[in-house]
Amino acid sequence: MHELERLFAAADGEARWEDGLRDLFEAGDLDKAHDLLAQALAGLDTDLARECLAITPEHVSLSGWSELVEAIALHEGEPITGVTLAIANDADSTFEKGQMHRPYMMLGLYSDEGYAFSAADVPGLIAETRREDGPAWAGHDEDIEVYLDCEGLDLLNTRLLFHKQRHFFRDDAPGSAPRRYVEYVVACWWRALLFQQAVASECAIHGLPGGIPVIAGMVDLRPDVVCVHGIGARNPAADRESEEATGLAEIIPANFIARRTVEDVKEFTGADLRRKVAETGQEDEPVKRGFVARLFGR
Repeated sequence: MHELERLFAAADGEARWEDGLRDLFEAGDLDKAHDLLAQALAGLDTDLARECLAITPEHVSLSGWSELVEAIALHEGEPITGVTLAIANDADSTFEKGQMHRPYMMLGLYSDEGYAFSAADVPGLIAETRREDGPAWAGHDEDIEVYLDCEGLDLLNTRLLFHKQRHFFRDDAPGSAPRRYVEYVVACWWRALLFQQAVASECAIHGLPGGIPVIAGMVDLRPDVVCVHGIGARNPAADRESEEATGLAEIIPANFIARRTVEDVKEFTGADLRRKVAETGQEDEPVKRGFVARLFGR
C-alpha cells in the first residue's frame, strides 16, 4: 500500500499533505515540490503516474510570451505594472470525449489605477487574491490584445478531465483511500507544477519590463494554489524612458513566491458531494468560491 493511500484515508491527512506542497509552491521552491511529487508518482506505479513522469518541464512551454513583452513595452496608456495569468478548461470539455483537451489561458494586464502593483510585495499580492469580494484591481484590466498558449499539457489535462475517480467519499471512515483517487490528486498537482515551472522559466529568461509581477494560478481546477513570479526592481515609467532612449527594455528576471495561510474549507459529506456532482456534472472538483474573482476580478 502506498503511504498516501493511508494518509488520504482521513480528510485532514490529505489536507496536511496538500498544505505542505502549497507552502513549497508559494515559497518558490518548485524544485523540491518536483522531487516530492516525482517520488509519490514513482511509488504509485500506475499508468497515469508513468504518463505524468514522462511529461517533464522541458515538454511544457508558453507561446506568445515575446509578444506579451513587446505589448507591455509599447503600451501607450498608463504603464502596465501587474499581470494575472491562469489556465482553465472550456465548460463544454466534459462533453467532448475522444479528443485531446488543451487548457486555455486567461490573461489580465493592469496599471496602478485600481491597485498599486508597483508598490506591492508578494505577501500583499497573495492577500489581495484571497479577498472574498475580489481584488482591488477587478475591472481595471487594460484593453490589450495578446494571445498566450500553454503547450504540452494536453494529454495530462485530458486524462484528468475524464478520470474515473475524482472524488473520495469518507462516510464509513475507511482505513485507506483508493489508489486511483490518490493518483488523481497527485497528478493534479503535477499539472499545476508543470504550468508554474513554465511561467517561472519565461519570467527568468524573458522577464517582463521592470520586473512586473506575474500572479499565476488555475481557474476551477485542482489544486487551489497561487504563485507570484518575476518581481524585481519595478519602475515602469523609468523603464519606458530607458526603452525609448536605447530601444531596449530592461529585463530583470527574478522569481519570488510567498507563503500564505490556507483558508479553512468545509469538508463535505458523501451525500453533499454526490449531490453536487449530480447537479453540476463537473469533472475537476471545483476550488473554493471566489478564485476567478480573486485572481481576475471576474
